[in-house]
Amino acid sequence: MPSSPHVVISLYLAAFLSILGAVQLRQENGERIHNPLARGLTRGEVSPGIPRLDPDDAMANAAVLKVALSEVGTPGFDERECKALPRSFSVLLAGRLSRVRFGARAVCQLRRLKQISVAQGMGRRGLGEMAAFVLGRRMPGGNDVDVTRVVVPPFRFTRDTVSLTDADLGALLPREQLIGTYHTHPEGDLEQGILSTTDLHYIRFGYVDFHGQVGALRGNRPAGDLDWLFDIVEPRDGDWNVYAHDRERLEELRQQCETDAECPLDELRLTGSRFYLFTRYFEERPADEID
Repeated sequence: MPSSPHVVISLYLAAFLSILGAVQLRQENGERIHNPLARGLTRGEVSPGIPRLDPDDAMANAAVLKVALSEVGTPGFDERECKALPRSFSVLLAGRLSRVRFGARAVCQLRRLKQISVAQGMGRRGLGEMAAFVLGRRMPGGNDVDVTRVVVPPFRFTRDTVSLTDADLGALLPREQLIGTYHTHPEGDLEQGILSTTDLHYIRFGYVDFHGQVGALRGNRPAGDLDWLFDIVEPRDGDWNVYAHDRERLEELRQQCETDAECPLDELRLTGSRFYLFTRYFEERPADEID
C-alpha cells in the first residue's frame, strides 16, 4: 500500500533531525576536545581530589592546575585541607637586601602543587616534575617583597624533567613582577635539592610572556616586569631549598658545567664556596607562641 504524504514527510523530518543532532554532537565533542580544561578534566583523578595530568598535554596541565590552586583557601579564613604558617627569607643581590614573604595561602598552594606532582606515578619515585612562576610586589621602602600569585605555565613533564611551553600567561597586576621560580624533583634533599644543569640553561635562555611583559630572561630587563630574586627547588622527600638568584654567578656556573669535566652544582649550598647561594627560610609563629 503506498505511504501517505504525511508519513513520508514525517520520515524525512525524522532523518533530518537525526543528521542535525549528529552534527551538533560532533561540534560539542570537538569543542570539548579543543578546550584545555575540559580535556584535562576528562582524564579524571589519580586519587580523590588529585587530578590526573597528561605528560604530553601542556595546555590541559596548566588549566587543571590553575583550577586546583584557585581552590586553595587561606588558613585561618577559608582554609581547605591546608594549615600552614607564612614563610619568609632574605637575599642580598648586587648590594640590595630583599625580604621575601610568602603568605599562608601561597605556601599551601605550593604544597598542593607538590602533592599533585608526587601523585602522578612517574618512574620509581612516582613523581612527575612540575614548575611554577612566583609573582610579587615590593612594599614601600623597597626591601620587603610580598608574594602575590603562584602561576603554573603550560608544561610537559617526565619523572625528572619539565619542559615549559611558550604561552601568554595573562597580564601582570599593577606593580606586580616576576620574582622567582619553583619546581619539584623526584628524589630527596641530598640527591636533588639543588638546581640542575637544565635549570641553569632555562635561567639563561628561557622566555616568559605575561601579555607582552618579561620576555627573554637573558640580559637586562625593564624594572617594571622582572625582579628575579630566588629559585626554589623542592624534592619529593624534603622541603624548600631556596637559592638567591645571582644571575652572574649562575651563568658562570652554567658555563663551567658546559666546559669542564666536573660540574660543581653541589657548591650552590656548600658554605664558603664561590657559588654558595643557599638561603634559609623561616616560618612566622603566631604571636601567642612567641616567648
